[in-house]
Amino acid sequence: MPGTSASPEVVVHVVQNLAIGGLERVVLNLIRHAHRERYRPMIVCLGPGGPLADEARAAGIEVTVLNQRPGFRLATVLSLARRWRKHKVRVVHCHNAAPLVYGALAGRLAGAGVVYTAHGMKTSGARKPVRLDRLGLVDAFVTVSDDARRIALESAGADPARVRTIVNGVDTAAYRRATAGERARARQALGLRDDAFVFGIVARLASAKDHAILFRAVAKVTREEPRFHLVVVGDGELRDSLQGLIRELHLEEHILMAGSRSDVAQLMAAFDAFVLSSYTEGLAMTLLEAMAAELPIVATRVGGNAEVVVDGETGRIVPPRDADRLADALQWMATHPDAARAMGTRGRERAVARFSVEAMVTAYEAAYAEASR
Repeated sequence: MPGTSASPEVVVHVVQNLAIGGLERVVLNLIRHAHRERYRPMIVCLGPGGPLADEARAAGIEVTVLNQRPGFRLATVLSLARRWRKHKVRVVHCHNAAPLVYGALAGRLAGAGVVYTAHGMKTSGARKPVRLDRLGLVDAFVTVSDDARRIALESAGADPARVRTIVNGVDTAAYRRATAGERARARQALGLRDDAFVFGIVARLASAKDHAILFRAVAKVTREEPRFHLVVVGDGELRDSLQGLIRELHLEEHILMAGSRSDVAQLMAAFDAFVLSSYTEGLAMTLLEAMAAELPIVATRVGGNAEVVVDGETGRIVPPRDADRLADALQWMATHPDAARAMGTRGRERAVARFSVEAMVTAYEAAYAEASR
């Protein structure tokens, strides 16, 4: 059993890369808050690594970057299995489908238990993980929301007895409501007026996040609320097209493209509220971070969003791909600042009670204990 031996058991996290994103922040939270007397985490990146690899190394974690090209390579499986046997790896934790193929095969050859987490709706409904599960290569199949679990059962045919939900967790101590001074400094750094009502979105500039619908909603709001601003944090393949849409909608004075940032907790001090306009989602870490920072939220009813945000209590939930309904929710929040602030307070209480990093780590370590028996 974990903790009964002199040395901690080795857990290897297998990921595609360590770019800045929700999945990757979940992995970093797991390794930072692991009970080191019981578990020693390591990371294997199938791809090129990424900026969060340096953060992991700074936390004392061994990170192996394979720079693997697309396509399956048996030699990689055999090499990983040899390395993991040498390190006496007890559990391989695979994050999404591609890492599962390599991690499950190499893990079994190394005599390790295998835990699989489907971080998104697409990976929850993918049949490849279920086939590997039926071959006995997966000890624990984890989804990050109840909605994702439903999809795994209904779309992929997963075994209900083997699928569990472990919601993402956030370090609530790292986020809090900004003081007046912090708010003023953050706004000054971003060039925002102090009297503006500022929404923020932190998300990759990718189609699934549907920034285009959000920008069209902002265009509707600013006709009535000229003080309305949106700060967009993140980068991605749609950056150029989204900047073109800002010009097309004449929103240059209302939308700030802040790019990829490592100081999100500090940037949130400039926000009055948070928005997430995705048309598909697992369980977004940025929603949890915004709640911990006491920000009221407008989010679309996809994935686990409605399991995080309580409509009418901690924010507003709207249909995806509906610019009119999204605009109505944004405008309501901008014109009801006291009610919005109260939503943020309740959101912080909910984040602490239900979405703490400690609860997430405890649940995963229970899965590791079962997998390594």
